[in-house]
Amino acid sequence: MTDATSSPEAVVESYIKGTATRDVDLLKSIFHDAAVMTGWMGPDLLQGGPEPFYGALEANEVGADYSAEIVALQVDDRIATASITERNLLGMSFDNHFQIIQLADGTWRLSAKLFRHF
Repeated sequence: MTDATSSPEAVVESYIKGTATRDVDLLKSIFHDAAVMTGWMGPDLLQGGPEPFYGALEANEVGADYSAEIVALQVDDRIATASITERNLLGMSFDNHFQIIQLADGTWRLSAKLFRHF
């Protein structure tokens, strides 16, 4: 177990850190292999895995004005949900809602990300 996957809160904090620093390896370590991402980017509905997100971070700088705030975190036994608001990520802002699951080995992973660009 790594610190990044030791709890639902650690997973969400690692998501924020990995996004801010464009640390795709860190992000890959906290997303489940079968994770899905669904959401609205302007008028377009996007559905799939996190790979396009990784690619966008690899291809673009994240500015110093990026910020993210955890606005909700609920843990119920081996499942959790969390919500964050991101501002100034690649010039855009997002509301993100995560589903987080505890695996058999005790680690936690993001299993789903639902988002909207605003």
